Amino acid sequence: MKKKSLFTVTVLAFGAFFTSCATTAPFAFTDTFNVSSDHFREMRTGPWETIGNTQYRLIFNHEEKIVDIRGRGSTGEDKKDNMNFRTKKPSAGWFSDAEERIKIHSGFFRRYESVRSVLLDAVYEYPDYAIHVSGFSLGGTWTQLFLLDILLLWPDRDIKAIFYAPASPWRKLPRKYQKELKQCTVFVRTYWDPITWMWLIGFHRYGYNITVGKWWRILPPQHEPPQMIRALDELLK
Repeated sequence: MKKKSLFTVTVLAFGAFFTSCATTAPFAFTDTFNVSSDHFREMRTGPWETIGNTQYRLIFNHEEKIVDIRGRGSTGEDKKDNMNFRTKKPSAGWFSDAEERIKIHSGFFRRYESVRSVLLDAVYEYPDYAIHVSGFSLGGTWTQLFLLDILLLWPDRDIKAIFYAPASPWRKLPRKYQKELKQCTVFVRTYWDPITWMWLIGFHRYGYNITVGKWWRILPPQHEPPQMIRALDELLK
């Protein structure tokens, strides 16, 4: 009887904890860039450009004056970088005056490093355009480095970011940079997605968090796109 009561209390405690972490309504940035299964599907649409092993998409919406940067999720060739948990400091000239205080996951840093000049040149070319950044999984991880880059280089730009089920690319940032990221960033994760738990080993993310899906749903793995789509559809019901 005691074991049964203990099990019940444990289940209820976990349920209360996960419910407190959840958001019951979508967080909308604009009418066209918000959290939804439609946006998730559209964000994952190619064709993708490739530099090194990094796959991205760069879209110029000249009618609405938006530069849209997207990062693609992992493929089978990404395991080496994903598992490279060593940290490194960016060299001089990166991240404005913050480079000495930033330590970045080496694998994710390498991904962004290969496409940095292309993306920054695109943003520089259209100084009056808003910047939308999005990505899923690995693509939502290295694009966080791009997001900090543009926040520090062009703090007055209209910048919005949505990342679906990303890992965390860096150790704890100085408070100033945490605040900058939180003001324009949304993270969307499902319950029981271990990819989003990198804070347990000292890697952090900064932004508005939305937890979707059901706390009791463990299988099938809650990181895969079909599970994210299902959870996002449930969010809007």
